Amino acid sequence: MAQLINFFDANIAEILIRLKLTSVIFSVIFFAIAFYFIYEFRKLSRFKLLKAKSLIRPPKAAYGGASQSRWEEVVRHIESSSEAEWKLALIEADKLVDNLLKSAGFTGDTMGERLTNVEKGQLANLEGLWEAHKIRNKIVHDVNYFLRYGEAKRAVELYEKILEELGGI
Repeated sequence: MAQLINFFDANIAEILIRLKLTSVIFSVIFFAIAFYFIYEFRKLSRFKLLKAKSLIRPPKAAYGGASQSRWEEVVRHIESSSEAEWKLALIEADKLVDNLLKSAGFTGDTMGERLTNVEKGQLANLEGLWEAHKIRNKIVHDVNYFLRYGEAKRAVELYEKILEELGGI
């Protein structure tokens, strides 16, 4: 009887060793496959991002063209001493940027939708554009909104950066 128990103990130990070895091999294979898929997914993501960036080509505006003259009008408004002129400057700058975004191929019915649809990395100054657009929305939706000159000037500067990035001015 003791020999029979020793025989089974030896077989169980051998079976456990083989199971451990098999599980280690399968684990290594699983991790290798997982790392391969992670690598391929990242490579594909980078490719899609580069492809998306190449699809969006900003419009080319000739110096002195319609965009340039409209921008000069915005600058004249912001250099005024009137709060109403500053508000007009922001509204006009927002329209100018919105038209450039449309012609550059950004989708959406409103400027807010277009900004939401912009992928990370497509526009370097996206946060600044959101900030300026929110100020414009306050002006349009709240007739009693008091616009300070510093706030208006900053918003116009943010619009200017995005217009330069899009090639509008």
